[in-house]
Amino acid sequence: MENLPKYKLLADLLRQEISSGKYKYLDRLLTENELAQKYNMSRQTVRQAIGLLEKEGIITRRRGSGTYISKPGKTRQKTMTVGVISTYITEYIFPSIVRGIEGVLTENGYSLLLSATRNRVDSERKLLLDYIQKNVDGLIVEGTKTTLPNPNISLYREIRDMGVPIVFINGFYPEMTDSVYVVMDDFGGGLEAVRRLISQGYSNIAGIFKSDDMQGHKRYAGFTRGLIEAGISLADDSVVWYGTETMDMIFEEGENSPLSKAVKNVEGVVCYNDLIAVRLIDFIQKTGRRVPEDVKIVSFDNSHYSELGIVKIVSLNHPKEELGKLAAQKLLNMINGRNERPSVLPWGIDE
Repeated sequence: MENLPKYKLLADLLRQEISSGKYKYLDRLLTENELAQKYNMSRQTVRQAIGLLEKEGIITRRRGSGTYISKPGKTRQKTMTVGVISTYITEYIFPSIVRGIEGVLTENGYSLLLSATRNRVDSERKLLLDYIQKNVDGLIVEGTKTTLPNPNISLYREIRDMGVPIVFINGFYPEMTDSVYVVMDDFGGGLEAVRRLISQGYSNIAGIFKSDDMQGHKRYAGFTRGLIEAGISLADDSVVWYGTETMDMIFEEGENSPLSKAVKNVEGVVCYNDLIAVRLIDFIQKTGRRVPEDVKIVSFDNSHYSELGIVKIVSLNHPKEELGKLAAQKLLNMINGRNERPSVLPWGIDE
């Protein structure tokens, strides 16, 4: 025992104190400085000991809050399995994101459990309850309807208290203030999209945005900032909002429909994503106007949709695989007891 490294000796001591009942479930552990002073050890030694206990699931570190004792009976051994919860798996840009995640995890000896919510809160709840029963080392999650109050936050917190780290992608829940996430700079993207239209001389500009995911709100915020910077007034009728269940409704034809009114005389449109842009092109062309000759469209994600049809969409480039890789690496770091911070990635421009 005397030949053990100091951090392992400290980890053994803390483990014994926790198992003896000196610390109870959700009790806050002493800070690194306090432990270093109490046991006359360096902060680096304490940090290594804390990392080892976190890796074992005995404690949980919450950034900006402290270190807490995990739920009794939930001390876990590594299973080399990671859960991935996405809104979709086989559609749009998600296969590329999953490919990036899988590449990093597989390279490090992990297997994946894939599941999709289809952006439904009830589906998300069922999956989280299932993962509480499963023994996984971590979760990568794309948040569901991230602008709405989420009834599943308590389940996410329970999972973290079990010592299972979580990394969010594309969106996250503001209620979980200490979350680790990898997202795009959606405000900056909305700003860049409208600036590109303005720089080409367009001033009558509309927008289509998603209402129940934070990406849509942030892109709208950047969009409005760009208009204001250019001294262009924003008319509410020039913005169309849709939700997960109402996307098809905005493309209903009729001169009095919100979309018909929004794009009737516009020169440019910023679309929430390429899927919306493709449908908008068809919608506009049915009115006898041409894209891009009469109406210029700028979109997001640079997906395969941007190449479909005779009109190529100008689309901000989403680094799909790279985002997945970064999220997976952050999760591995957290599983191995290292602290991680959120990352916000910049958009590229595809002409």
